[in-house]
Amino acid sequence: MTLLPDARLPDVRCLALAAAVAGLLAGPAVAATVAAPVEIRDAWMRPAAAGMSMSSGYMTLRNTSARPVRLRGAATPVARSVTLHRSVVSGGVARMETLGEGLVIAPGATAVFRPGGNHMMVEGLAHPLKVGDKVPVTLSFDGQAATSVVFEVRAAAPDAAPGAPMPAGMKMR
Repeated sequence: MTLLPDARLPDVRCLALAAAVAGLLAGPAVAATVAAPVEIRDAWMRPAAAGMSMSSGYMTLRNTSARPVRLRGAATPVARSVTLHRSVVSGGVARMETLGEGLVIAPGATAVFRPGGNHMMVEGLAHPLKVGDKVPVTLSFDGQAATSVVFEVRAAAPDAAPGAPMPAGMKMR
């Protein structure tokens, strides 16, 4: 059976050309926001009683890609701001430093946010955070799509023994 071209049907070459042009136009936008190659686990936040305006958030991030990944920042609808910090002990006194340039995670590496180390400061809370609450957080990575994570409000780290003390060398002033 022989099929003759039908003038009412678009030519396959025209369809291919249209698809190629659409791909070229969409290509840069798609390439600029690809899914973050980061595994996120053990995301948790400390409780904040009524009258407290801040909490802290912790998690483990693993870069599964062959390129460095930079965590640039975070946001949540339950607070005015979220900033990345690290705790530093100097002269037996702990202080916080802002990670203004974000945190670079090397290919295949893991970054742990934990009490006494890297953490997120969640400031200007809209309401108290009770143990068991779920808090949505959006993590921002350079050149990648934002990633949504749900943090569970816990009294202690997922792997901490009940009533575990502050990390060694930490004193509050």
